[in-house]
Amino acid sequence: MKSIYKRLNDLNIEEEIKPVGVCDEENEAMKQLVRKKIHPKRRMPKVWRNVAAAAVITVASVTAVGIGFPTLASQIPIFSNIFSIFNEEQDGFYTDYEEYAVDIEQAQTSNGITIMVDRAVYDGKTVTLTYSVETEKELGENAGVNASMDVKHSNGSSGTSTALKKVEDNKYVGMITTTPDFDKSRESVEVSWVPGSVVQYDTMNEIEGDWNFHFTLHPVTGNIQTTGQSTAKEGVEISIDEIRYTDISTIIEYSQKVDPSVTNKWEWVTADLKVIDNLGNEYFTNGNGGFSENDQDYYWSTTVKKIDEKATSLIFTPEIILSEDSGQGHEVLMLDPIEVQLDR
Repeated sequence: MKSIYKRLNDLNIEEEIKPVGVCDEENEAMKQLVRKKIHPKRRMPKVWRNVAAAAVITVASVTAVGIGFPTLASQIPIFSNIFSIFNEEQDGFYTDYEEYAVDIEQAQTSNGITIMVDRAVYDGKTVTLTYSVETEKELGENAGVNASMDVKHSNGSSGTSTALKKVEDNKYVGMITTTPDFDKSRESVEVSWVPGSVVQYDTMNEIEGDWNFHFTLHPVTGNIQTTGQSTAKEGVEISIDEIRYTDISTIIEYSQKVDPSVTNKWEWVTADLKVIDNLGNEYFTNGNGGFSENDQDYYWSTTVKKIDEKATSLIFTPEIILSEDSGQGHEVLMLDPIEVQLDR
């Protein structure tokens, strides 16, 4: 997973977001809110990518029962496969999600806005949800739903949320993920999604409403390969701990150990992985965040799409982002690759 600063540096500012000036007080308040979102174990959340404003999304601890509603997908055919709308820009990451996702088909209307939870899937690590929004008035090209998902019994979570994509007049689609942190594996997860508002980011106009959804998911089954191979350089060691193969994704669990001499110089030490197979295919990584119990040794995970069936090994190249407080200066440390023979 890349640091928040690295992720933001990678954004295409001209196409993806429009900068909004803030004063020093607002900037400091935002930093304080972000710090409050870090897990008590010093969990490093992955950045909320593709959201068109730097906004903290509150996790709601609510159990809500969704109301059954005639599926909007039957009325609006373009909504029938929301995963495909986001698939191309994510390098085919969601190719197999549609087949294994569960129909939720809950919709609620509040304050002139109808939100429908379309489909959801849990790959054993991350919950991914697609939804549609229909409004009485246009939201413009730069809007989003202000809410993350809450998973019962989790110690905390990290996640992503897309900006709304306009598909027709007054009609939009979106996708949201959450990676809950459990003490042990679970046979099912109980998910609540309680949107508090829809935000027009260009104007920061917030349309509040009362929507709440609740549903249960079972994980997509898969095989686990324990690895334990590692690489180290300049006081940082990265280990590939295990690889989980499912019918929709491949989940890589990895960890970092950092020498105190490194953490004395840098406040943030975060590890991302470049993943390719022995055939030369490169895989888009979707970081799931991580946690630490001592502020320097982290446990991370990242998800890629299903590995090419002809591939026999994966090559992981760790990229270490060394950052000072508030992103004031950073360096990149590349470690030697780790090649893991696949046992699927």
